[in-house]
Amino acid sequence: MLTLTLSVTLLACPLHPVSLDVELGKRALPGLPPDLARQITKYPQAFRQGAEAAFAYPQALHAVGPGNTLEEALLAQCERLVQAIRNHSSFETITAGFGALAHLVWDLNFPVEASSPTEAAAFVAFLRSRLPRIPVVFYSGYEMVPFSSRESLWHFILTEASRVPPLQKALIEDFQRVGGPAFWNRFDDRSTAFGVASVSMNRATSQYVALASWIWHHAGGLVVPFPGDGRQILVWKGELKPREAPLPRLGVR
Repeated sequence: MLTLTLSVTLLACPLHPVSLDVELGKRALPGLPPDLARQITKYPQAFRQGAEAAFAYPQALHAVGPGNTLEEALLAQCERLVQAIRNHSSFETITAGFGALAHLVWDLNFPVEASSPTEAAAFVAFLRSRLPRIPVVFYSGYEMVPFSSRESLWHFILTEASRVPPLQKALIEDFQRVGGPAFWNRFDDRSTAFGVASVSMNRATSQYVALASWIWHHAGGLVVPFPGDGRQILVWKGELKPREAPLPRLGVR
């Protein structure tokens, strides 16, 4: 497997469960390079196992903070996957690596600090209760990330991490409004918490597509640019499955 396997699990991810990584993987399918998406769908158990392995990483790899440890882990996972694909590793193993990537992307976007387990559990409970009501959205502005350099990808990861604190602040204020995390079920679809949940889910989905596409492109795969002009969002209404690559865009790299 492409992920670290740790014998000590007491330091596992304090933020979010693996089920959210699986949900992220499903939502990302229409945005992924079609050839990559079709391969990933063949090994759902491997994807989950990869996410579970990442769940067991030390706490420092799950939170944005001093030293950019999580951000470095994301970049390293991207590079590791590029090398694995180029080395013709089994796609079951590669899919596990993409499952680990999903967990790290969610960590980057999780709008609760690692030092707040009560708030994290409440947010997860609320998010799970609202997932069917959160549309699948692909944000524009990520279209050129797959074709960028390693240095540009690193800047992209740092920039995306810097966008999370305002969501954390907004969620804390909404918890205070309803009386604390124990009363998360007082949130409705008009609440700030619902907005935070939607933005976090869809940012994670869009970033995952961008990172996976970067990996696929730099490993020699064909990346069909996702529609977008940098200003609009795409709300996906169809089935969550690999999309068909437009024939005129097919080619050999």
